[in-house]
Amino acid sequence: MCSVFDVNDDAGIERFLEECGVLHPQRMLFGRRRRPTTLVSIVTARHGQPEVENAIWHLYLEKSGDQWKPHKKYWSINSNWQKLPQRPEYRKSRCLIPATAWVESQHGKNPVEFSFGEPFFFCGLYKTWGDLLSCSIITLAAHPSTAKYHEKSFPMIAPKDGEFVERWLQGGEDTEPFEPYLHPDIQLGNHRLTVQPLHKAMGTEYTGDSIQVGQVAR
Repeated sequence: MCSVFDVNDDAGIERFLEECGVLHPQRMLFGRRRRPTTLVSIVTARHGQPEVENAIWHLYLEKSGDQWKPHKKYWSINSNWQKLPQRPEYRKSRCLIPATAWVESQHGKNPVEFSFGEPFFFCGLYKTWGDLLSCSIITLAAHPSTAKYHEKSFPMIAPKDGEFVERWLQGGEDTEPFEPYLHPDIQLGNHRLTVQPLHKAMGTEYTGDSIQVGQVAR
């Protein structure tokens, strides 16, 4: 489960979005340790072109008075890859979520921070609730090299491929082209995933050096 992620404004996010042809980068919400049920920035193409919009990080909402709030019965910050065929959002409303790092732990212990050393996109789903958007991050099976840090899952990361980005955001009933990407990958272009131990999951104090995933720490 991906339940905390960073959008570091010092890591070239706006340049990254420009390179990907994403409009309105000025709408980006920056910050470390972005939490579930808060507003986060996503990229959709629901108006024809890729653009930054903001959404509640919790896919299913419910009405409470005049407001929409995260649904109490359905914890939906993540969408499991095995259940994607059942979700109409997978066919109709896919999104990308800009990030620079994310945090995982094993049974709530030994938290670590993962990153590629450059901005990337989580693959996600979104829903509309009147004028409000909500979203979730798609999670895959754990990678063999990351299971010791978090045995349950690994977030779906968009490859550095403009064609994939365009196809992913378009929507469409045919999701078969995405099947090859429903497997965890610890390589993003020329960058390999790194891991660094943390004192606390929500904190920014490290307890060791950053190493490439799969390497043995010295």
